[in-house]
Amino acid sequence: MKKKLIVLLVIVIAAVAVLAGCGGAQEIKRPEADGETFTVTGSCTAELSDGKLVVSGETNLMDGTNGIISVLNSDGTRIEQQKVTKEGDNLKAEFTVAEDWPETVYGFIMFDTSKSDGQPDAVKEAYGKKFQNLVGDDLIWDQSGIIVVFQSEAVKIK
Repeated sequence: MKKKLIVLLVIVIAAVAVLAGCGGAQEIKRPEADGETFTVTGSCTAELSDGKLVVSGETNLMDGTNGIISVLNSDGTRIEQQKVTKEGDNLKAEFTVAEDWPETVYGFIMFDTSKSDGQPDAVKEAYGKKFQNLVGDDLIWDQSGIIVVFQSEAVKIK
């Protein structure tokens, strides 16, 4: 009898432990706007030319906004990146194609509040400390705030 009770207790504890770990993924809520909203637009293209991948684009974000232009493979692994500060209408970075690059790559232009060395005070004042005052189709978010992401079409390297 005592042995059955111990076995039952172990089963119950194991079941509780398993069920406690099945909470599922928690949804991250979009940061709430706390000022005048600004609709972000932009684009990104990537072209192969003379052994270089040229990633370029444009956005209506204000000059002085810090961002990252990067090259990623099809599974999202970053191959190379360059930090940029938006000045004027065009954004551009050149990357020398290496032998170990995968067959297909994508260009990305991203603006956020942390990975791109933060943002100047004027940008934070206009868009919010977490970019919470930005709206548009090219936005994603995480615990750090809103991220503006423009992606190119796939580019065949090899």
